[in-house]
Amino acid sequence: MKPINLFILIVFLLQFVSLKSQNSRFNAGIVAGLNFSELEGNSITDYFGLNAGLIGTARIAKHAQIGIEFLFSQNGEYVLPSFYPKLQYGQIWLNHIEIPVHFDWLIGVFKKDKFYDLNLNLGIAYTRLIGYTANDNEGLEITDQIIYNYREAYLIQAGTTYNFTPKIALNLKASLPIRKEELSWTLGARLIYMVR
Repeated sequence: MKPINLFILIVFLLQFVSLKSQNSRFNAGIVAGLNFSELEGNSITDYFGLNAGLIGTARIAKHAQIGIEFLFSQNGEYVLPSFYPKLQYGQIWLNHIEIPVHFDWLIGVFKKDKFYDLNLNLGIAYTRLIGYTANDNEGLEITDQIIYNYREAYLIQAGTTYNFTPKIALNLKASLPIRKEELSWTLGARLIYMVR
């Protein structure tokens, strides 16, 4: 099955499950936003890439839930190449599959009478580099000169989510590989639409 067909099937299944469980403790939704990372340079916002996929949550207590996500994640600073040429880089695309699992502490701040509008997230994620391309600053492709022997990583993630409504939220998160090795933080800013 093609990835796009699988994605559409999962979205329809999430919609069906969500409709059947309006008052359930389980929810599902769609996540879309951007990663910001250093990769090669001096600023954490030198490179950005897509961070999008599916999210599911399960309420485990009045003020707590567990979440899991299945994401396509670009330009996260998650793994180091085993070999790369010493030159000035231009365009870089690192494509990852990312699977975060997080604990969310639900807090009511502004809309606590209606729903928990703020939550704090703490968790871990598994990532795998599935493909990459790179150009130097003159636009010449140098992908074949870069070698990744290790393509998997585990991340520590922390963030916060503000719910504008029960369905629409803004999530800000920071990710850092557990095996750091000169790697820096990757920041994410994503919109979440929960299909309730």
